Amino acid sequence: MMRLLLVDDDKLVTESLEAILSAQADIEVAGTCENGRESLAFLEEETVDIVLMDIRMPVMDGIEATARIKKEHPDVKVLVLTTFRDFRHVHQALYAGADGYMLKNDSVANQLENIRAVHAGRTMISREALAALTERKKDEELTERENECMALIAHGHTNKEIARRMYIGEGTVRNLISNMLDKLLLRDRTQIAIYYWQSRHDE
Repeated sequence: MMRLLLVDDDKLVTESLEAILSAQADIEVAGTCENGRESLAFLEEETVDIVLMDIRMPVMDGIEATARIKKEHPDVKVLVLTTFRDFRHVHQALYAGADGYMLKNDSVANQLENIRAVHAGRTMISREALAALTERKKDEELTERENECMALIAHGHTNKEIARRMYIGEGTVRNLISNMLDKLLLRDRTQIAIYYWQSRHDE
């Protein structure tokens, strides 16, 4: 049984979500909050597995709240649920450490699938949100060598193993990773792997 916290300043949204999610045999809605600050206070008192987080809220928005939650409660997963599908919001949420990004207009079936996937340890990004990331950087395509390095990262290889397989030095591998992070505006090699697998899942 997974415990969820719903964070949204629109009561109609939280009430609708609570009704849908509570009907699922494997989901318990632990509570609802109207802003990020309330969610942080809630997590000091209650244990939850996933926070469904809106972005635009008063007092403390979802981006700041996500970063705080991931720092203070690293075992809690944060799944952004919002209407915003533009590059800036998607990038900010992922950079803050969100474990997933889905849209309020996604089907209920897709939302439930994403929630369960995030609970299982996968990172899920809605197709439209992922498109915002790829469109933003289509003018900065990765080189063949960067793509090769990305695939090896996604398959779990260390820098040393990548260097051996690509017949290059570990310093060059680090440079390739740095270039990919800059081009794709990602935070770390974990997000590179997520980007790789999610891109291929949505092809």
